[in-house]
Amino acid sequence: MAVLRGGLLAAGCLLAPGCGYFGGSHTASAFHSPPKTRALQPLDPAAKALAGMVEAVGPSSSQAPVELRFSIRNRPQIGEDDEVDYALIPEAAGLETIRMVFGAINGLQVVSHGPALTAIKPAVGVPIFGSVTVRPVKAGLFTLTAAVAVQSSGDSVVWPFTIPVIAGEGPAQTAANHP
Repeated sequence: MAVLRGGLLAAGCLLAPGCGYFGGSHTASAFHSPPKTRALQPLDPAAKALAGMVEAVGPSSSQAPVELRFSIRNRPQIGEDDEVDYALIPEAAGLETIRMVFGAINGLQVVSHGPALTAIKPAVGVPIFGSVTVRPVKAGLFTLTAAVAVQSSGDSVVWPFTIPVIAGEGPAQTAANHP
């Protein structure tokens, strides 16, 4: 028993300096598994941009082969231009061509949507980024519409998407707030 106690005491004395107990600068890495560190991975700019976007309202009758996401930089003010950033994400394989145009009526103008969006043989899951400039002519809740034409293997379908845009102070209450 004395030999066992002496062996444990000797082992404790040898190991204690290694764990920093006696003022040593060593850490207890010999006794504990090293903390799991995550390697800093560069942020994917596409993933970062998508994280700040919300999904546009698409067709409810069936699943569109694309997803449209958007973010509005600032609340649009009457008579001032503002940017609506978007990402069009192909979600079906075999798409040959995607074309998209924007439109708005009744109080919201599409000032510019840059060069016409046309994607040929887009990769599934790879977002196509762009922006559209809008200008409200009065305060209120408006709809920015995106018509996305998708062509694949001889078939062509147009999918409508809507983006709500609140300009100025916007409506004080919406129909959803009323009982």
